Amino acid sequence: MTELGPVAWPPAPIRTERLVLREPEARDRAAAIELLASPEVGTYLGGAQPRDALERGMPGTPPGRPGLFMVELDGASIGKITLTRATGHIRQAAGETELGYLFLPEVWGRGYAAEACAAVLDWFAHALPGEPVVLATQTANVRSMRLAAKLGFVEVERFEAYGAEQWFGKWAEDRRGADCSV
Repeated sequence: MTELGPVAWPPAPIRTERLVLREPEARDRAAAIELLASPEVGTYLGGAQPRDALERGMPGTPPGRPGLFMVELDGASIGKITLTRATGHIRQAAGETELGYLFLPEVWGRGYAAEACAAVLDWFAHALPGEPVVLATQTANVRSMRLAAKLGFVEVERFEAYGAEQWFGKWAEDRRGADCSV
């Protein structure tokens, strides 16, 4: 039993038209540090983390866990996707599986996040049929709001947290296969 329920982990790598989604490897360390240290990536996540602290603290292979997929394009890590149950950071997600994603700024706007997230959601729907997936993002994060809609998330509520208006939605599984090109 994993935090994602009775799912064997890790799954075989998930391959899309352009991407490979897989467990973290030692070669992902630099990209993992860049994701967390990037001011652009951290804009809606409380800010960038100090690079020197990340360099000192991150092991040779970024920590893996059930529900964490590194996203690879042509052999290079460009982001990560997480499925996390009951993180507790917001009460709305308690007990639900929450989708999260981070991508390097240099690949934004090319549809990789939509392609990767759609593949992970499809895998999840087959691994745990009928299990809900939720997503929370700041309403000011226009790109994330647009991606949530493309993936088939529907708004449940808006609320204030972390000093900003948040959007909370649930995945409408019947929208699987919707056009996810960005």
